[in-house]
Amino acid sequence: MTGNLDSKSDVYSFGVVLLELLSGRKPVDHTLPPGQQSLVTWATPKLREDKFQSCVDTRLNGEYPLKSAFRVAHVAALCVQYESEYRPNMSMVVKILEPLLKSYAPPPPPPPPLSPPAKASHLNLFMCCCRRPT
Repeated sequence: MTGNLDSKSDVYSFGVVLLELLSGRKPVDHTLPPGQQSLVTWATPKLREDKFQSCVDTRLNGEYPLKSAFRVAHVAALCVQYESEYRPNMSMVVKILEPLLKSYAPPPPPPPPLSPPAKASHLNLFMCCCRRPT
């Protein structure tokens, strides 16, 4: 690491953000034991060993698309490589992640809440407003 900020530094930072999203953890958490305090240090070996599911936030209760989570983990691993020359450029990161957006189908909206029955006075007012003049 040179200490110089460049586009590859941005890629590294984006990889950290992906790890945060995947794991639900902070980038640095001093309340954890040594070796687990740095998100990148903790996650990188798991991502390399294809044990990425152990990095996924347990609060998701396994309810996530496995292929999408794998792709995010793969990209995160590429982005946080120690040697900046091996990190992809941001346009490559976008190309890899873009299919996730296209395949994402948002969950259906919840059904509207049941409204209480209209009171007679409201119903009468509605009927008066909607009546055609004779």
